[in-house]
Amino acid sequence: MVKRAGRRAWNRCQQPLPWLLGMGMIAGLAIAPAPNPVVIIAADRDPAEAAAPTAAPEDHFLWQIETANNTVYLLGSVHFLNADSYPLPEAMQAAFRDAETLVLEADVGPGTEAEVAALLLTAAQPEVGESLTAVLNAETYGLAAQKVKELGLPIQMFEQFEPWFLAISLTSLELISLGFTPEYGVDQHFYEQAQVNDKPILFLETVEQQFNLFEQLSIEEQSLFTEQTLAELDLFEESFNDIVTAWETGDRDRMAEILLTGFADYPEMQAIFLRDRNRDWATQILPWLESDDDYLIVVGALHLVGPDNVLDLLAEEGYEAEQL
Repeated sequence: MVKRAGRRAWNRCQQPLPWLLGMGMIAGLAIAPAPNPVVIIAADRDPAEAAAPTAAPEDHFLWQIETANNTVYLLGSVHFLNADSYPLPEAMQAAFRDAETLVLEADVGPGTEAEVAALLLTAAQPEVGESLTAVLNAETYGLAAQKVKELGLPIQMFEQFEPWFLAISLTSLELISLGFTPEYGVDQHFYEQAQVNDKPILFLETVEQQFNLFEQLSIEEQSLFTEQTLAELDLFEESFNDIVTAWETGDRDRMAEILLTGFADYPEMQAIFLRDRNRDWATQILPWLESDDDYLIVVGALHLVGPDNVLDLLAEEGYEAEQL
C-alpha cells in the first residue's frame, strides 16, 4: 500500500514538469531574474579552455542524421539547469562547431526578455469568468496564496490572469529557488555561443505561437493543472534531478517514463503541446536534410521521446538517427 501510494505521488508530480521540457523555457525567461554575468561568461567559454567533465557518459541526449549532402544534429534540451551541468559534453560542443546553422524552438535570447514578458501577460489575459479568483475554489486559492508568499510574491499579482499563468510561474519559480535557471539552459548556452561566433540562428516557432497554445486549454484543464502543481511543488527537487540525470546519461527510455506519465491522463494536452508541434517541426526539418549545410537543432527533450516524437517522424520519412 505504501509503495502504491508513493508511486501515485510520483506520477502526479510528473504532471507539471513536462511543461518545463516543452514550454518552461519561455515562461522561465519571462519571469526569471536578470541574467547573471557569470552564467553568460560560462556559456560563451571556449570548450577547449573548460575543464573536462569528471565522467563522460557513453550516450548523450544527442542524435545525428547523416545524408549524402550533410549532417543534421538533434539535441534534446533541458531548459532549466545549473552550473553542475557545465561544461557540456564535448559531443554537444562538437555538433555545434560542425553546424553552419543553429535551430531553436523560439527566439528567447538576451534582449528579448521584455518582449517575451509582454506577450506572456497578453496571452494570460482571461475571458470573463476565467480569472484566477473566478476559477479556483477557496482551498486551492488559499494554498496558492501561501505558496507564492513563500516565494516572496503577492497572490494579487496573479489574480487577474488565467490559471495556467500561475501554474507555469510557480513551476518556474520553484525550480529557480532550487538553483535551476533558464540562463543555464541548453538553449541559452548555444544561443550565446552562436551570437559570439556569428552563426545563423533559425526558429521553429514564434514566442507568440507558443503562448497561444495555452489558449487551446479548457478552463477546467487549467484549473486541474494548477491544483496539481500546487499539490506537488514540494516533490519537484527529487523529480527534476531525475530528469537531469536521464538527460545527462542520454537515457531516452527513462526520460519518456518520467515525463510522459504526466500526459497519460491528458491526451488533448499531449496533442496540443507535443504531437501537433512535433509533426510541424518534422515537416520544417525535412528540407534541411537535403541542404548542403549542417544543422544543430535544439528542442526540449520531451520532443524526442514517446509517440510521434521528432526522431521517429523523421525515421518514417527514411531518415534514421544515430545516438551520439
